[in-house]
Amino acid sequence: MRNRFFVLLLVVAMILPTAGLAAAQEVGPVYPLVPPPTAENGQMTDESPQLWFVEFNSAPTADGGSLEAIRREQVNFRNAARKAGLQYTVRYTFTTLWSGLSISIAAKDAVKLARLPGLKAVYPVQAIPLPPTSSISEPELATALAMTGADIVQNDLGFTGAGIKVAVMDTGIDYHHPDLGGCFGPGCRVVTGYDFVGDAFDASNPANQTPVPDPDPDDCNGHGTHVAGIVGANGAVKGVAPGVTFGAYRVFGCVGSTFGDIMIAAMERAFLDGMQVLNMSIGSAFQWPDYPTAKASNLLVRKGMVVVASIGNSGANGLYSAGAPGVGKDVIGVASFDNSHINALTFNVNPSGQQVPYLPLAVTPDPPTSGTTPPVVWVGRGCNADTYLGDPNGKVALIVRGACTFNEKYQRAFNNGAVGVVIYNNVPGLFAGGGVVNQGIFGVGISQADGLHIRSLLNAGHTVTLTWTDVRINAPNPTGGLISSFSSYGLSPDLDLKPDIGAPGGLIRSTYPLELGGYAIISGTSMSSPHVAGAAALLLQAKPGTSAGLVRDILQNSAVPKVWNGNPGLGFLDNVHRQGAGMLQIDKAILATTLILPGKLPLGEGSSPHVRTLTLRNSGAADVTYDLSFVNALSTGGVITPSFFTSNATVAFGAPS
Repeated sequence: MRNRFFVLLLVVAMILPTAGLAAAQEVGPVYPLVPPPTAENGQMTDESPQLWFVEFNSAPTADGGSLEAIRREQVNFRNAARKAGLQYTVRYTFTTLWSGLSISIAAKDAVKLARLPGLKAVYPVQAIPLPPTSSISEPELATALAMTGADIVQNDLGFTGAGIKVAVMDTGIDYHHPDLGGCFGPGCRVVTGYDFVGDAFDASNPANQTPVPDPDPDDCNGHGTHVAGIVGANGAVKGVAPGVTFGAYRVFGCVGSTFGDIMIAAMERAFLDGMQVLNMSIGSAFQWPDYPTAKASNLLVRKGMVVVASIGNSGANGLYSAGAPGVGKDVIGVASFDNSHINALTFNVNPSGQQVPYLPLAVTPDPPTSGTTPPVVWVGRGCNADTYLGDPNGKVALIVRGACTFNEKYQRAFNNGAVGVVIYNNVPGLFAGGGVVNQGIFGVGISQADGLHIRSLLNAGHTVTLTWTDVRINAPNPTGGLISSFSSYGLSPDLDLKPDIGAPGGLIRSTYPLELGGYAIISGTSMSSPHVAGAAALLLQAKPGTSAGLVRDILQNSAVPKVWNGNPGLGFLDNVHRQGAGMLQIDKAILATTLILPGKLPLGEGSSPHVRTLTLRNSGAADVTYDLSFVNALSTGGVITPSFFTSNATVAFGAPS
């Protein structure tokens, strides 16, 4: 078979050429045999990848392949590499979910590597960044649960995900957190897991690319604990499936990135541990569905594990920005919708007395919960290139969002003597900004409407101050229930429909490591994915014996498409390749007695008629009649009307005998 050579065009992080690479190593278990080589300095002097997946032709053992055949291919590869004069180091060997190796090799030898005989394909091992976290807040998940019907499933139907094992591949889980069980090991909520990397690991930092694995998957970052809380916290926060048990598979250090081969090693461990659902709030944008992490995920689904992954936070980058493993053919790739409400502390505006909810900018100090500020002054956009419209020295700087980073606005206000910074949104709704370097003065974000109210008082000549309170409100979110601005577009590069479904991911409050405050608010498809993973656990408990491959179809059948976030008042449905089947409705999915297969119809390229078969199953006691029709969603190109829906039709399907 002619080798395929995949060139990485969009590079998240690269590894430098390293002198003195070790000679070819013997293959072994699914853990690093030799630490990956480190760079000689911190400069990015070469953009060519040094880490590569080498895929063999033999099927992995979980897919019926022979371990002996894989080992023969390992030997053949080693001999061919020696004959070609290639020096490389084996990082991981894979036999269960994917057949091949990951290796480090000098960049100059990458083309020789791809030309070796007997290989199926060669792929770069990508560095995958850890999604960012946001500001600290109080525990609250109720509004998000209500958006998906998870509250109905828990309270009215009585399902909690009890008996279902959910793997969380992430930064680990703070299992000390009382909402997550308070312990680790048999009998605990977090029953098993593994740390594949260690605290210092960071794939994006050449000095810290050596994994130091250990058996303790505790979380020093927070992202994984937040994700786990959404799946199944049970305490001050109640997650989607509060009765599940967890496996914690840590693939990130305290900061930074991980590598794709580490992810596959964690997948294999989760598979061997008997996990039933895997959540991966991780992704590599603009990726193909045959990338190794996606292919390994597909095999997990075929072997009985539901795999759920965030589709990515690259909405600003346009079409095809969906990431692997979410673009995997059998993976449930999840989009994000904004939370319907925002639980936030408030201050009162003087002299009007208006109550204003706010969210702290990460990582500035939290404002006090009592006392009154010095006067507020309007300075404009507050960017370095702009002229200040007022002097913030000794005052609170009021700034409008946009044109430059939050940090630039904050730092300039601090440098000009401001005692605090209030940034109001340039679109409707609250926001939780981040990326700020703390200078010891508070920074908060408020809504556009509240910012304009403060400006109106200033324009009228009033001296405006802010009185802090400990009052917390659930403020309606003007963008609640709409697709999040950051949520990635599909399609997948092979024109499959991705994402598959959506769930709340914008402004979600969940558990956080105790040493970092206990609870936090974070936005991202990282937060929508665990809603779906928790929903899958509820479904598996409610309908035992449901195959992993059917879970996505069942969830898609009951999802509710949402209107376009650009102008909701027009009533147009948002893009299918942005929201998938729409908002998750787990209560309706569990109560449904009919199933329509497949759950989606990817029609690919072309304008000629496409013939697809729909299979409808009725497991209820009564006959069901469907009126078949369609509603166009907005497109990013031409709209093609399916020929079998050119007119409405009525079809009846009887109950099973």
